[in-house]
Amino acid sequence: MPTSEIELKFFSAARKDTQVGVDYLPNGVAVVQVKAGGKTPGKILRQEFIEAQGSSSQRQALHSWVNQHGLHKTPCVCLMNDDDCDINQIEKPNVDESELIQALTWKIKDLVSYDIDSAVVEMYPMPDSSKNNTQQVSVVSAQDSVIASYVESINSSGLRLEAIDIYDLVRKNLPSIRNSSEMTQAVLSIGEQTGELSIFNDTDLYVSRSFKIGSLQLQTASSEDQSVYDSLLLEIQRSMDYYESYYGLGSVRLMEIFPRTAVTEKMALYLQNLTSFDIDFVETGSDDEQSPNLQPLCFNAYCASMRGVL
Repeated sequence: MPTSEIELKFFSAARKDTQVGVDYLPNGVAVVQVKAGGKTPGKILRQEFIEAQGSSSQRQALHSWVNQHGLHKTPCVCLMNDDDCDINQIEKPNVDESELIQALTWKIKDLVSYDIDSAVVEMYPMPDSSKNNTQQVSVVSAQDSVIASYVESINSSGLRLEAIDIYDLVRKNLPSIRNSSEMTQAVLSIGEQTGELSIFNDTDLYVSRSFKIGSLQLQTASSEDQSVYDSLLLEIQRSMDYYESYYGLGSVRLMEIFPRTAVTEKMALYLQNLTSFDIDFVETGSDDEQSPNLQPLCFNAYCASMRGVL
């Protein structure tokens, strides 16, 4: 499947009925715990952004959070920061599957800034294109020491590490994407200074693109000057045009936005008047009305926590 995750296959144990997602951010750690079974899978049980700077402080902050809530040995999916890994899209080598990782490692050795012999390398296949008959794969690599740091941090917290995931893939765990069938959808997530658009068809990731337009820029829009909206619309349209022309699977039918704030609601209204696809906001958790609204900084941690839940 095009959206396979980077898995730590040497971890295996019986699942608990909850799961935790962890996202290490520059100024702290975002953590989300969800129900992983029962009548309300996906319900957000707790969420928090814990302010802490530096790896040592963040490790201690996560350890304290786990102790506070008695979550020792709870399954955990940890996100790896974009700065800690390299992703290169290349042509798939014509070798046996048993030799694929070795061949890919050799192909990317000149594309990374570190010794590839001291790196962990994984891959996920890209979807077939009507414009390119050659199978493409995305190769994800990270230094051994970087992976070891994530593993040590999670293990020292008391959580049970199930997998390390990456931002490009994790949004496919959203309920609206997991429950879709033969439908093209987009997810637009807005941070303070950046935005990211992901395009999925039938749960598979086809396009992931970042741009430097976030909530701080959107706040500058006024009735007299809406140029920031036009810039955002141009970025979205470019991504969708690429998807339509390169893959030939039709157009996006629905774009969901996160988070839902006064700023993004105003933006969505402007975009809806100029686009042919429907626009809505991401719904998180289960249908249980007691499931809390997701904090903006916890979005990716939530997506990680939802891995395999639905």
